[in-house]
Amino acid sequence: MKKIILITGAAGMVGSNLIRKYINQDVQIVGIDSLKLGKLKYIKSFQKKKNFLFFKIDLSKKIKNRKIENILKKNYLHEVWHLAANSDIQNGISDYEVDLKDTFLTTINTLNFINKYLKKNTKFIFSSSSAIYGYAKGSISENYKKKNPISNYGLMKLYSEEYIEHIANKNNLKAYIFRFPNVIGNNLTHGIIYDFIKKISNNKKILNVLGNGNQQKPYSDVLEIIKCMIFIKNKKFLQKINYFNIGTNDKGIKVRDIVNIFLNETNYGTKAIFQKKKQGWEGDVVNYSYSTKKIHKLGFRFKLSSKQVITKIIKNLIKMNIK
Repeated sequence: MKKIILITGAAGMVGSNLIRKYINQDVQIVGIDSLKLGKLKYIKSFQKKKNFLFFKIDLSKKIKNRKIENILKKNYLHEVWHLAANSDIQNGISDYEVDLKDTFLTTINTLNFINKYLKKNTKFIFSSSSAIYGYAKGSISENYKKKNPISNYGLMKLYSEEYIEHIANKNNLKAYIFRFPNVIGNNLTHGIIYDFIKKISNNKKILNVLGNGNQQKPYSDVLEIIKCMIFIKNKKFLQKINYFNIGTNDKGIKVRDIVNIFLNETNYGTKAIFQKKKQGWEGDVVNYSYSTKKIHKLGFRFKLSSKQVITKIIKNLIKMNIK
């Protein structure tokens, strides 16, 4: 009987980097992705491995796959990493169905599918978001009650959390809910740096920037995010459901500073043009920070600051995509 690691959103940034952490361990990895945002090229090298199986499945629909069912019947469902979601927040603003389907229904369908295969101490790890807090001010802790998401994405992540809590209390499930900051790294599928690279590849003279550049948010490296989640999920907790704000402990970095770092690294003499409005798009939380004291007490601290992460990833991605 093998230990099964089920990863949804397997071909995305977090999923593909997570697979790399598990691929040389004595486990069977089952990866699922609709490939709407995820890319096959990110997991191509893993598909040569015997302990990795990939399935292209749209989790916004009820899951029917006999091959996966047979694997789960005959083996031990050790961990479920539910990372699948519409992580492109802007895309879900104009059409609420995007996040209803790709953020909320993916959660419901995944939980309903694995329900009958749950074993004692099966762990369910969920990538939630700081977007659930909305415009909350100050250093927000995990037990903050007045959550008021301003995007469909944040709202559907919050509903997903509540459904996970419902299932965990009802069934034999240990749930770890991680609220992400802005996460960047290799295998990006969206976000500010991804957008800048696309824009400057098409036009090296002008870089149009969403918002007035004063938006300020924390950023974390995907590798540190994964390291933190693995560290915490290996801890023993009495509660069935455990919530964590994870990420760097600084106040973030302004968009203007990200632009300056990007243009200095590309060195094309590009002119940045900012908008007058504060928000880059409807649903954009222009400034936020939350408390990471809980993970510090458990013994984990992020090493890289937001500025260090931005600088590192910009340098890496420019080498890979432009120069």
